[in-house]
Amino acid sequence: MMQGDLDRRKLIEEKIAGVEARAATSLTLIRQSVREFLVNSKGYSQETIETDRKFEVTVDGRTTEVSVDYILRSGDTRFAVIKCSPGALESRDRHIISFARVVDSYQIPFAVVTDGSKARILDTVSGRLLAEGLAYIPSGSEADRIIGSTKPIPYPTEKMEREKRILLAFDGIKCTEESCE
Repeated sequence: MMQGDLDRRKLIEEKIAGVEARAATSLTLIRQSVREFLVNSKGYSQETIETDRKFEVTVDGRTTEVSVDYILRSGDTRFAVIKCSPGALESRDRHIISFARVVDSYQIPFAVVTDGSKARILDTVSGRLLAEGLAYIPSGSEADRIIGSTKPIPYPTEKMEREKRILLAFDGIKCTEESCE
């Protein structure tokens, strides 16, 4: 490789490192903001919020670890999963719905994507958008009421492998505000 090619490669690597650092900082700020909102405005206690929860998903004998920023619980029941993401929230809808459908023995009822100022609240079972806006995330007391009056619904066994593949496909795409891998 010639010196010019090496210099160009180094510049590209430095640019990518800068973009990744800014994205990581942005995501950290979003996560902090969302956690504070859940505790201070929505009444969730620290004990009812699982943070950076990891799950193993197996497809074709290959196990992959997937995670989500937050899981909200009502008692021992997972109520909602929350994915924090800068950029176009709509592009994360299908990913978070797949996650909520396959990581537990039942479909976690609500899937949320947020950038810290906007949010999309989705019904996991139907996949439909229920509301837009942080204010529409159910409070801790609303979660207790909803979970108390509903029965957990497992995801259909015959669709499970397909849904896991969708989850892993989305999980493999890493996006920042400026680019996707």
